[in-house]
Amino acid sequence: MDYNEKIRAHIERAAFGFDLPGLAAGVYVGADSPLPCAGTNCETAAGFSDFRERAVLRTEHVFHMASVSKLFVATGALLLSERGLLELEAPVCDYLPWFRMRDPRCGEINALHLLTHTAGLPDVTDYRWDAPETDSGALQRYLCGDELREATLLWSPRAGRFRYSNIGYELLGALLAARAGQSFEAFMEESVLRRLGMDDTTFLTYMRTPAGRGMDAERASRAEIARALTTDALLAAGVCAPHDKDAAKHIVRAPHFPYNRAHAPSSTLSSNLRDMRRFGEAQLRGALPGPVGCERARTAYALVPNNGEHIGLAWFIREQNGYRLYGHEGTDDGFRASFWICPKLDLQVTVVSNLSGAPVKKISKQIVDLLMSRESAAS
Repeated sequence: MDYNEKIRAHIERAAFGFDLPGLAAGVYVGADSPLPCAGTNCETAAGFSDFRERAVLRTEHVFHMASVSKLFVATGALLLSERGLLELEAPVCDYLPWFRMRDPRCGEINALHLLTHTAGLPDVTDYRWDAPETDSGALQRYLCGDELREATLLWSPRAGRFRYSNIGYELLGALLAARAGQSFEAFMEESVLRRLGMDDTTFLTYMRTPAGRGMDAERASRAEIARALTTDALLAAGVCAPHDKDAAKHIVRAPHFPYNRAHAPSSTLSSNLRDMRRFGEAQLRGALPGPVGCERARTAYALVPNNGEHIGLAWFIREQNGYRLYGHEGTDDGFRASFWICPKLDLQVTVVSNLSGAPVKKISKQIVDLLMSRESAAS
């Protein structure tokens, strides 16, 4: 059995064993990798894009990537830094004069703090997936709302302590938009997604459906937005349905697709295995934002106390079997995503599922173990 077959078999077993509606993985190992699995190129899927209708999941299906979005935001921030448009250590309020908090220490926050989750910011309490907004002002309205304006910092940014905050990445998105002179999504599409040929990837999920493409996003009614984001419309556009489990542990559709433009920078990227491979290749080759930027992004800045990992500029850093891996997890209602690379081994692994709470990081680690094991090489 070759490595592609081993990976496919593992994904089939994991989908069944963890009772998942759907599970997909993309595993790529460079031809010059020191691993015996060098040259592995596997994209595989098991289960269903929609469990209720038993619609078979395919490798080209699109998943909501949740917080994997943050790796793209960091790439955008470093691009602006290299262009001289953003000083990562300059106070955010120098660039966003409307940024206010009840806590005067907010004036100490800079982009580096936001990228490394060391600003001391609290987290989002309600993403309002049930009442999404699609207009270009949604992000700034959220950041000017009471959740941030009335908040206090958990500690001074100067403490350098890690606390995961999606609010910090919403601020980064607004910062990128201000420095680029265009909306956050337009900047990301032009400067990152299209440059990498990620044609099946977007931060504007509602634009995938005919109703969304024909909608005036700046003036749309709640009913129009709801039609653009129905699960059935997204399924027809090749997007997986989100799923939960009910009280009896039965798989059911989640009540809302997790999209709200107010939380685009932290959460709304949607993509598929092939496009995520393009992003991984760019990171492994130092192509975007460039060798210096990629190295800076993967430098450890703070300890993540709950699991012993470290945080770089959005990238989490962990050790496995003596090698250093860099990546990010994604968790939102109805979806889980895991994306990791290992430059020393020229390896990247993407694992995605359309179920809340799916153990995709565990499955990703199992795949890495499989690729590294001597027993697997010998069999």
